Amino acid sequence: MGVIDKEQVVPVEALSPTRVDLAGGTLDIMPLTSILEHKTTVNFGITLHAAVQVTRRDREFQLVSHDQKVTIEGDWSRVTRDGRLPLLERLLQHFWHPELPALRLETKAKSPAGAGLGGSSCLAIATASALLKARADAGMPLHLDERQLVQQVQDLETAVIRVPTGCQDYWGGLRGGINIIRYPPGGAQVETLRDHAAQELDHMLLLCYSGVSRASGTNNWAIFRKAFEGDAFTLSILNEIGTLSEALAQAVKSQSWSEVFRLSAAEWQLRAQLWSDIETPETKTIATAAKSAGALFTRICGAGGGGVMAIFAPSEAHMRVRDAMIQAGGRVLEGRLCWQSTEVKGEFT
Repeated sequence: MGVIDKEQVVPVEALSPTRVDLAGGTLDIMPLTSILEHKTTVNFGITLHAAVQVTRRDREFQLVSHDQKVTIEGDWSRVTRDGRLPLLERLLQHFWHPELPALRLETKAKSPAGAGLGGSSCLAIATASALLKARADAGMPLHLDERQLVQQVQDLETAVIRVPTGCQDYWGGLRGGINIIRYPPGGAQVETLRDHAAQELDHMLLLCYSGVSRASGTNNWAIFRKAFEGDAFTLSILNEIGTLSEALAQAVKSQSWSEVFRLSAAEWQLRAQLWSDIETPETKTIATAAKSAGALFTRICGAGGGGVMAIFAPSEAHMRVRDAMIQAGGRVLEGRLCWQSTEVKGEFT
């Protein structure tokens, strides 16, 4: 994996892709899906992975977050109630068992904090997947299908952040590929495309960090409240976003990328009517610079605005666009479209 020091030769390792959303973010928050007539979400996985490693220990547990630079060590009671790594603590408490052996759980994310790439949710999927593999190796398996895994991880993260969360980040992290998520009664249905004919999209993709993180969850919560207060304007815009997202899903399936970009741009303009501050001076400057250098389309990642931007440009223009974004104050991230689902390997021995 190359990002986490190893204590054992073959520890359990899990890698989950983060995701870029093209349309329909916010519509994935339950129970918004029950009151909207039009609702579809489209995203794709990228190789800015969330990485988790689980190794067996003889005595005390350890939780290590390299990103937050926090280490918790102690017995089961201490590490699950310390409070400094609340999401990891809840995941360990739920997916492990005090009668199982002690372990060291390490996490590291390639995605910057506040990037709008669903990093914490993808990290939670990777953590749960690693713990389930280690638990099976330890002789106490917990059998969950994909839907159960997503729902349980989503519930745990919601309990930590205390605002409603959407499901698209978890499915993006679990599946990778291009995901079309629909919301019929009874729960989300996810269609994942892994057609490598869509490599054209990958060849156009660039990722740039503006340096300014955004609180997408807080922004989403404000819209959620307005919708359930019956605000007609909010509900109308959300349904329009859903209609465009449904059309964009069809354009993705036919690989009509110019139409995908047109619809995604139109969806973003609707979204900007709900979030007046969804764009920052930094993202606007980078977008202008990228387009002047030959980019076809730019989009801020995250349903409520994020710090990372997805830029699509012909491959022959990539160097010019990269240079322009750097001169505009951006930091280019080395990521590509990820076709693989969450990958788990190694043994808990």
